[in-house]
Amino acid sequence: MTTELSDTTLTADRIVHLTDQLAALPHLRPDPRTDALFGDLVQTVLATPDRQAQDILTHPGVHRRRAAVRDLAARGETALEHAWAEQIVTASDPRAALAAFPYLDNYRRLTALEARLLTHSGGTPTSVAVLGSGPLPLSALGYADALGASVVGLDRDATAVALARQVADRLGSTAVRFEQADAADVGLTGYDAVVLAALVGETPSAKAGILRKVAASMRPGALLLARSARGLRTLLYPPVDLGAMPDFQVLEVVHPTDEVINSVVVARRLG
Repeated sequence: MTTELSDTTLTADRIVHLTDQLAALPHLRPDPRTDALFGDLVQTVLATPDRQAQDILTHPGVHRRRAAVRDLAARGETALEHAWAEQIVTASDPRAALAAFPYLDNYRRLTALEARLLTHSGGTPTSVAVLGSGPLPLSALGYADALGASVVGLDRDATAVALARQVADRLGSTAVRFEQADAADVGLTGYDAVVLAALVGETPSAKAGILRKVAASMRPGALLLARSARGLRTLLYPPVDLGAMPDFQVLEVVHPTDEVINSVVVARRLG
């Protein structure tokens, strides 16, 4: 018991230290220092047993920094995707540039899992909307490949949309189109499945609010796939509150235990 308490305190102190180090950086664009700090933070989260998560999350230093950790993680991920999208777009060999992306395998494993869950939950969707597709649209491209579906990637950021279009073009993908739109204000009745990216909704309450608006825009019977998180991984991504989904029937909740951080929630629009 004493050893576990000691481990919990050490982990909490490490998270506090890494958060403060990241917050002090002049920028969050990829470089050796930034990459090392984010890598250390992610590995600390992944290596911590679930039974210790609650004690760490309620540790005073960690608790005070929860919003800061999530904000840093979101801004860091966005900066990482922008940088790698630009590398792919400007590379003489874009596929080789993509192959060098350090998290490519994680994206592929997660999108393959999600495609299987969608197919298992309601048959293979022929049309998919990805809300918050970002500048490096690996998930949207992955769904198109795995499902053979028509996919649209939606993002409220015009720069992200422009980069995503260029990435898809350079990689030779014609199955995905990209449009600028806000996840909370877009028509979704024409899609068999709607995917809510992990960074859409900065907090559980914000995500719940977006889900209410998304539900109102979906047709009954369509599938929702929402990326979530559990345990200590909620430091990095806001979880989906299953109790705040009255317009959906939850079909599957999957919590990966490997290097994939996000949990996956699959639900059907009621009505």
